[in-house]
Amino acid sequence: MTLNFGIIGCGNVSATYAYVFQKNPESMTVAVADTDLGKAQRLADTFGIPRVYKDYREMLTGVHLDAVVISTPHYLHHEQAIVCAEKKLALLCEKPLATTLEDTLDIIQKCSSVPFGTMLQRRFYPNTVAAAAAVRGSVLGDIKKASLDFSCHKSPEFYNSWRGKKISGGGVLLSQALHRIDQLVYIFGAPQSVFGATKITRPYLEVEDYAQGKVLFCGDITAYIKANNSSGNEETKSIITITGTKGKILLSDDKTPEWSVQDFPFPEELDINAIPTMYRPAYYGPAHEKVIDDFVNAIRNKRKPAITGSDSLPAMKIIFGLYESSATGKTVLLK
Repeated sequence: MTLNFGIIGCGNVSATYAYVFQKNPESMTVAVADTDLGKAQRLADTFGIPRVYKDYREMLTGVHLDAVVISTPHYLHHEQAIVCAEKKLALLCEKPLATTLEDTLDIIQKCSSVPFGTMLQRRFYPNTVAAAAAVRGSVLGDIKKASLDFSCHKSPEFYNSWRGKKISGGGVLLSQALHRIDQLVYIFGAPQSVFGATKITRPYLEVEDYAQGKVLFCGDITAYIKANNSSGNEETKSIITITGTKGKILLSDDKTPEWSVQDFPFPEELDINAIPTMYRPAYYGPAHEKVIDDFVNAIRNKRKPAITGSDSLPAMKIIFGLYESSATGKTVLLK
């Protein structure tokens, strides 16, 4: 039996989900909802989706659904996820799960009774998986240095919406750096503490566009983080550096500029065009299809998704810990 999916939120990222559900023989999108009915209708017309709604609650009661995708603005995730879980629907939510740590914990607890996944697609990048294996297997020896250096440029137009307001929950850390911070979590494990500072460098913003700090992971590994989306440089830079006594790794999103790891194979690269460019934002990497297909398979086989909602928590603790540390000037312990 084909699984019926509904999509809540029909912005740029929604086409990626609709395309993969259409391509997967075990899933189909049967309904979409957006407060902008024009957006919803355009997505429906593109993929032949039969039902369109302005109110997602009407969609949940108006058509048979097995699962939903939430790809709405961040501040709506908390309410929508819980409503869907109460209706016993499997749930795949875009990052971040919520705009506060308290709401993140609430979602994880209240959605625990249904299949619940989140889009942390970098956990499927072969170079992330290989780097984690190298660190966990002590192939790099003792880790002497770890860092994340991320910069991009988000224009005033990008922030001319909820994204530049406090209601968004955060700026560069929560919106752009989260995926990279989650890579650090996947590679190094549970974070123990965080210290850092954030800044707002543009007068029209209410959320940070610059942040730096350090995270202590298990095994006394410290990772230094710098994130900036006001660089003025249109080209995105995203470098994770891991230096050990026996080797060095550089990760640049799904690319691997350096892999000095003895007797450990160079990571393969996924096909960036697995999802056509017309159906994904330009900044998307190559693993969204893997997350979506795994989620469909998890529902079908009554197992947990490979990337669960609770997998979001460590990175969210780091980010909200950085916000707290910036406000207090103190190191924040992460429980």
